Amino acid sequence: MVLTLLRVLLALVFLLFGGAKLFDVQNFVQNVANFQIAPFDAVPYDMWLAYFLPPLEVIVGICLLAKFWLRGALLISLGMTLAFMVGIGSVWARGLNIDCGCTGGSVSLGGYGTHMFILATMLGVGVYLVIDTIFPSEKTIS
Repeated sequence: MVLTLLRVLLALVFLLFGGAKLFDVQNFVQNVANFQIAPFDAVPYDMWLAYFLPPLEVIVGICLLAKFWLRGALLISLGMTLAFMVGIGSVWARGLNIDCGCTGGSVSLGGYGTHMFILATMLGVGVYLVIDTIFPSEKTIS
């Protein structure tokens, strides 16, 4: 029950945030460039990432929700979460004050500390789910 709830919550985060960015990809292109992380701070790389990332988030969310390609979806979600942590940590460390574009501009998540807390929670949930998927406990098997 707890594993299902965690998986569904993680799926919803990717579905909601990825889906929100799909509706305003041009704005998200600017958000990607604002991170000032080479090569994604210049054309065409900012566009490639901005057009690639939201659909990937939605696909991962669907796979997590449907338990379709679950291991792959979990591993990709971990990779994306780590990448998001590096990106947010980078702008935070450099003192940049940007709109990260995480929610497609629909919701403010507060400061970078809040972002990192949410991402660390997502990372912990993802690691827990990966471990349980690869090495299921007795309760999970039955």
